[in-house]
Amino acid sequence: MKLIELQVAIPRTVDAAKSATETLNRGLLQQEHKSETIRKKEKMELKRVNKRASAEESILHTKSQQEKNTTSTSHPFKGQKIDYSG
Repeated sequence: MKLIELQVAIPRTVDAAKSATETLNRGLLQQEHKSETIRKKEKMELKRVNKRASAEESILHTKSQQEKNTTSTSHPFKGQKIDYSG
């Protein structure tokens, strides 16, 4: 090779190396972005499921509390009114 050809070839190899690393990094960045969005979606889904479970648990808890309150105040066999006409 002549000296002039080397002067032209060296900058081209540098440009080719830059474009190759950019291409490689672009794929890595896309993969990282996809994994981050998947992680965010899973986190939101987990929050939604936990919120639903806690809501159901609180509903069950309040229903059981109401049942306890109603059973303790009223007797199943005794009436609420007193019959004085005897």
